[in-house]
Amino acid sequence: MPPSSKPEDQQRVERLVGIPGERLLDLKAHIEDHDVTRFEKIETEFLGLLWSIDTYRIEQVIPRAPASVKAAGYSAAQLAGGIYRKKGNFFSEVLTAILSNKTGSPLAPRTQVKGFSQLHQIDIAWPAPAKGVATEPIVCCEAKLTGAPAFGDTPARSVRSDWTNRRKELKFQATDLKLYRQRNTPEIRHWDHWRQKAAPKVYAIWAGRLETPKELDYMVRQARELTETYLDRVGVYGFIANSAGNGYVPATDATKVAERVTSLDSVLDLIAAEIAESLENGEKQAEQHGE
Repeated sequence: MPPSSKPEDQQRVERLVGIPGERLLDLKAHIEDHDVTRFEKIETEFLGLLWSIDTYRIEQVIPRAPASVKAAGYSAAQLAGGIYRKKGNFFSEVLTAILSNKTGSPLAPRTQVKGFSQLHQIDIAWPAPAKGVATEPIVCCEAKLTGAPAFGDTPARSVRSDWTNRRKELKFQATDLKLYRQRNTPEIRHWDHWRQKAAPKVYAIWAGRLETPKELDYMVRQARELTETYLDRVGVYGFIANSAGNGYVPATDATKVAERVTSLDSVLDLIAAEIAESLENGEKQAEQHGE
């Protein structure tokens, strides 16, 4: 059965969870207006946005686009029927907005970055070029959002779904980005030494909708494998439906998120620290050259 766009169906779901497009625009405006620098400060609002999007999917209803859509840089389709397919992009946009506040340095989401063998579209890259392709990034970060509820005859998608392919993509991206930046340096003598020293720093933040709290263990294991072999750090963030079945709540256990696998905000702190250090080094070099 195709999703409904009947006003009566839209109004029914709106009474439960509002309009997803409006919630997204309100969240981004809140981050900017209140200079939000920690994800934990807007965690409840972000989970509310995801719950709203998923509820429309479960009810098989196309949400209305907000009245302010034209001024927000989105098409009506992106904030209406297409919003479900775009929620991963919205996640990276929220993280980028928070990082921009933390660093005082503009970042652009989904930037094209030059790799050794191909171009890569990276969720967060700094510094981002004013236009064109980034060739000398200091930091690159991928933001992944996995897992989805069942709807109609379609079964729920686990955080494990497609993760094998996503993991391969992350490994290839990290290697290809570093190889391009190090293309004129001496050969790789030891893999771990090279990847930890080679620019750019490559991070990932993985948020996942859990069916059971146990799935968080899987996320932590997978993240740890990535940090031990290819990436500089991975942050994991799990969320799950609450006991009342009317919203999402965080499921990340801080006691299990260790050994170079860390929290979402900790990875944002690391990226901000890398950017701050790079800016300070640039200022020192300018002073030495009398600029």
